[in-house]
Amino acid sequence: MAANFNVITFTKRIIDLSWLLKVLQGRGYDANINQIESIGNWEFNDLINHPQDVEIAEVLELLEKGRILLIFGEIQSFKFVVMLSKTDTIYETRVSLDTKYIEYLDSDTLNDVTRPIYDEISNVLLSSEMVNKLLVSALGVEVVVDYDEDFNKMYLDSHNVVRWVFGTQEGAGKRDLMGYTRVAAGVWDRNIQV
Repeated sequence: MAANFNVITFTKRIIDLSWLLKVLQGRGYDANINQIESIGNWEFNDLINHPQDVEIAEVLELLEKGRILLIFGEIQSFKFVVMLSKTDTIYETRVSLDTKYIEYLDSDTLNDVTRPIYDEISNVLLSSEMVNKLLVSALGVEVVVDYDEDFNKMYLDSHNVVRWVFGTQEGAGKRDLMGYTRVAAGVWDRNIQV
């Protein structure tokens, strides 16, 4: 069984999924949504299947009503799942990409092959369309992280984060992330364990 490459993002406003699909397509990626579901809670109660041609804005309204969205699709024939939820005023977007057929992405270190992928994702997160919405994002394989206003608590309770990316509000503060090195404005990479 393959692992999942994860990008877990916490924002002040919902990420415009139409914009995100256009960004992917503009960068030469064939991205398609195959299935959209919503659930009432994380126990997967009250599952509803939505037509895949439904307007994204219509589905996002369900998020505002407390439902959790599951979007299944493919990028270049690689399967992904996007899970969207909202807690109080914080939006959480979890993207999982199955590494079964892209084994080089199933790595807990940055190297010549994985770094460009992390950089590409970081560039999207720090783009003018996203950076002011972004609180923090965690990237890696099988990442475990839950949002907490106290970043130190969130950081200490997290697992498998290879890269942290901070938006303008969160990135402005002075950080001392033990085991991580600041490699660019708002970007911290895990130090290689030797």
